[in-house]
Parts: sequence; structure tokens; C-alpha cells
Amino acid sequence: MISLPSIVLIDDNKEDLDILQDSFTRMGYPCFPIHYQGDDPANESGIDHVKLDMIKPRIVISDLNLQELQKVDEKQLAGPIAEVLHKLPLSGPFILYFWSRNAGTVDPVMQVIYERYTDIPHPIHWGVLDKTQFKSGQQDLAERITTITKESQVFDALCSWEGRVSTAAQKTTDSLFNLARATEHESLGEYKDKTTTKLQSMLSVIGNETLGVKNAAEEPDIAIELGLEPVLHDHIQSMYEQIEPSVWTDAANEIGKRIRADSDVKAYLNSFYHVEELDAEASNTKRGTWVEFEPTYMNNPDNAQKIKNHFGRKIKALLNEEFLNCDIGDSTERAEAHAATRLGFLELSAECDQAQRKTKLHRYFLSAMIPVEYERFTFFREQDKTKHSGIYRLPNIRVCEQEYIVKVTFMYQVGAIPDFNKWLGKPIFRLKDQILSDISFNAFQHAARPGIIRFD
Repeated sequence: MISLPSIVLIDDNKEDLDILQDSFTRMGYPCFPIHYQGDDPANESGIDHVKLDMIKPRIVISDLNLQELQKVDEKQLAGPIAEVLHKLPLSGPFILYFWSRNAGTVDPVMQVIYERYTDIPHPIHWGVLDKTQFKSGQQDLAERITTITKESQVFDALCSWEGRVSTAAQKTTDSLFNLARATEHESLGEYKDKTTTKLQSMLSVIGNETLGVKNAAEEPDIAIELGLEPVLHDHIQSMYEQIEPSVWTDAANEIGKRIRADSDVKAYLNSFYHVEELDAEASNTKRGTWVEFEPTYMNNPDNAQKIKNHFGRKIKALLNEEFLNCDIGDSTERAEAHAATRLGFLELSAECDQAQRKTKLHRYFLSAMIPVEYERFTFFREQDKTKHSGIYRLPNIRVCEQEYIVKVTFMYQVGAIPDFNKWLGKPIFRLKDQILSDISFNAFQHAARPGIIRFD
């Protein structure tokens, strides 16, 4: 599927919409014009008639007075704008500009939108393109358009990076196509057939080599796209020298300086780099998945002995011996910490087996998610954040809109067939490859630690 332009233009006046679109296209910026239709009662947002699934707006330029109100009132103007913003797929950073004759009304309208419409995304920057100046010839609209993205330095830097990644993907496709392009042909039909056949063969070989023939047949999408990733990454790296350093230094004005990030910022960044949140329908067999200990099973008194027989300890004893310090606080505080801690399992089967789909019995290590407000219960001595060397403590992460301390113990592991094991509940999050490699290294280092009897 080809993505459509990320610049969206909206106006109820077709003539004004054409002027705006023409200015963008003359500057080489592809854009997606939407003719607002607010006179149709069935068209609640005014843009319901447009299929928006294939666009990802980064710049939205809209007429301020979408319903041609005779009386310019910020409260009446704000309603149609809010409906449009609610309808557009705006899940990332975007800037909002108004194409209007009433430039002075923009800030009051934005204030009304902020106060009254809390369920719509907010722009990272906004401004105005004054229709009066452009239509009278006082200002060149094309020149003004070139400065729009530059007014927010952070937005400019992020979108420039986004564009480079897109360009790298196109270069990956181009390089593959150029390898497959037929050099000898007697007609356009023969050129088409030879090139298509060679492309199909090359993609098949890439997928087969990446996952193996049997697994590639089961999941061809994963096989081929994983196979193309190394080339994509190489094209991204090859573009580093083309980046103007000032783009990032203007956006990250403290880069190169020693700064201390707040703890909640660190948790957000740790999640950004290391965690993918999952929905309840996600697979709990994928390497790195953190699966909750099924609450209905764990809390059933009839199962207490089965759990003890497997681990050699009751649940409370496991919490105290591996994850929480039972010598801190009074009994009420300790009970709160126990109740708030979520037990679960981290899937940590061999990476090569998972990649080749050879895992028969998945390996899970016992783990705990402890809300950060109970952090003092996670220290055992002033300098120790874990009770023994067989516990891995992740950097604090945010999951389900809450900050957690996550610990994994290498002392307790479960071999399980997920579809049949009653201990495994719903998947909560998945750890990404970088931190998984570190956990795996520590787990096997702990398992392989030497012991020796010696007499000196």
C-alpha cells in the first residue's frame, strides 16, 4: 500500500483550496486536499466523505471559518475545527495552520479548543496564513510555505529523520529492483515478465534464507521483511553524512552537555527502547514476552500445594526471598507491597530456536513487576537493589501508564507448552532484542558459574 502525502489541506471554498494546493505543488510538496462539506447533516465532521486510512498527517492547514459563519466568534469557529481534528488520524507530532482572513482570532480559537475538547490531540505548533495578504499580493504564499516546518525546530528535526528513513526504504526497494531488472528483452511484455519473475525469485530466496524453507512457507511476510531489514539499516547509515548537524543541535539544545534526566523521563525512555506493550490477544510464546501468573490459578487455595511442589516455596515466600525485603516497614505496609506486586514469567527460549521456529517447550523465568512507589522494598542493603546475583533488575519502565520495577530471577524457571499450561495468563509486554541479549547473557553466565573444591 502506498502512503499518501502527510500534508493535509482543508477548506469549504473550492477556489481557496485550489490556490493553497497549487502553492504547495509548485514548491514540490505533495499534499492531500479535502473539500469540507459541512452542509450535509449526515457528514458530522465535514470530512466523513473522505477515506483517511492511508494518510498520516504531519501538517494540517485548515480554513478557520469552515462553515462560513457571518459572525466571527471563537466558540462557534472552534466546534468544526475540533470535529475535523478528532476525525483525522493524528497519533504523532503535527503542526496546525489556519488559512484565514481573521488572523487575530486564531489564538482565542485555540484556547477554546484546548479548554473544551480534551479528547483530541494537540498540535506541537500552530500559526496562521493570512488570506488577505496572499490574495492581495502583499506576500508570496509559496515563500511562506517553505518556512512552516522550520518554526518548530523539534518538529523539523523529527520529520527530517522520518523522511530519511522513508528514503532509505525506497533505496532498498530501488537496489533490489535494479538487481532484478531485465537487461535483454525484445518487447515491453518480455521486460515485464523477466523482471517480475526475477524479483519473485529473489524475494523467495531472501525469505527462505532468513527463516528456513518450512517457516518461510508458514510466515512469508515475516521472513521477507526480516530479510530486507539489514539492507534498509545499511541505507539509513549511509545517509548520516548528509545530515546537517544544526538540525539536531537546534532541536536538542542540551546535546553534548551533562544533564540529569528526571526519573519519570528515564522510565519513559527505557520503555521507548526496551518495551512493547501487548494486548491480551497477543502471543505469549514470543521470545521476550512477559506473561502474568494467571490470577485465578495463583489465588486459588486448591493450587497452593501444586505451586509449592514446583518451586519448593509458597508464593509469599517466593516474593520475600527473591523480590521484596520483608524486613522493611510494618506488616500493613508489607502486605500492601505484596498485593501491588504482579508475578509473572519472562519467555527466554534460545534465540536461534525461536528464529527458526524450533522451540517445542518454551522456557519461562519467574519475574515480578513492582510499582515504583514501593521501591524501598526492593533494596536489601544500602548498595544492593537485588537480594542475590541470580536476579536481574531491569531499568524502571512504564507499562499500562504506570512506572514499574521489573525483576527476573534465574533461580526459578518453568518449561511450558503455553496453550496447555494453566499458570500462564495474558501477555503484558514484550522486551526488545537489546535488553533481551543482556538478560540472556546474565542468565547463562549465572547458570554456568564454576564451583570448585580446592585445598591451598
